[in-house]
Amino acid sequence: MLVWGFFAFPAPCSHAADFNSLKGNGVDVLFPPALEQAAKETAQMTPQIKKDLQETFNWPFSLNPTVILMENSQRFRQMTHSPLVVGFAIPGKNLVVIDYARIRNPLKFRNILKHELCHLLLHEHVNNVPVPRWFDEGIAQWASNGVMDILHDPKDALLPKAAFSDHIIPLGTLNKGFPGNANALRLAYEESRSFIDYIISTHGKPGLLEILGFMKNGATLRKAILQALGTPLYKIEEDWRASLKQSIVWFAHLSYYLYEILFALGGLMVVYAFIKVLRKKRAYMEEE
Repeated sequence: MLVWGFFAFPAPCSHAADFNSLKGNGVDVLFPPALEQAAKETAQMTPQIKKDLQETFNWPFSLNPTVILMENSQRFRQMTHSPLVVGFAIPGKNLVVIDYARIRNPLKFRNILKHELCHLLLHEHVNNVPVPRWFDEGIAQWASNGVMDILHDPKDALLPKAAFSDHIIPLGTLNKGFPGNANALRLAYEESRSFIDYIISTHGKPGLLEILGFMKNGATLRKAILQALGTPLYKIEEDWRASLKQSIVWFAHLSYYLYEILFALGGLMVVYAFIKVLRKKRAYMEEE
């Protein structure tokens, strides 16, 4: 999740005694005493994450970010005003904040940290033009192995249902922020990642990096996409929506005829078993 620089961050500013500091490896980790081991692991993994992001984008990661690990989830939710969010970045302050208490899986924590650091890297290099929120979140998800910085079960995806019922949120309405409603927020994240995946599937990773290169040089996203891909953003969005619907149509047809397909397969299996028994019986009779 991305939060702009004017965001008021009360902890640990108003609770400084609650946090220790661990500096090294190009990162400053602030943490409550109970998360000392997690802070050490964070400091150890950050250099490799920076290296991975540098190789992904071909951009240097020269920032030394501050990463705050939160143990008190209630205080964290007071900052984000959302029960789903578990991490956010503030590029204007070079800051990452993660609700460590709600992340049990070490691999997931690493990917969430990578997601947030990606926001910092993107805004370090694209700093002369606005980066639409959906594009920002889509890039961060793509770079962090598809991980969102909200609580989300991939098995309960909302995008297929939204595409099937024509309830896709227009990307333009997600330029400056995401909805507060839980389901709409999840859908906004899914759409963001899906659109980036669509660009890569149609133009490859070089196409996406070329868009980012034009943005780094001062082009808006619309101009960057037109220059890099030769197609306006609105047309790519239309094609993306059509591709989603086409996938859903095939899936719907398969689901609709699922019982018939299973029944036919079952019948073929019975016929095959009958023929096999008949052949065995005939072979036995010939032997006799």
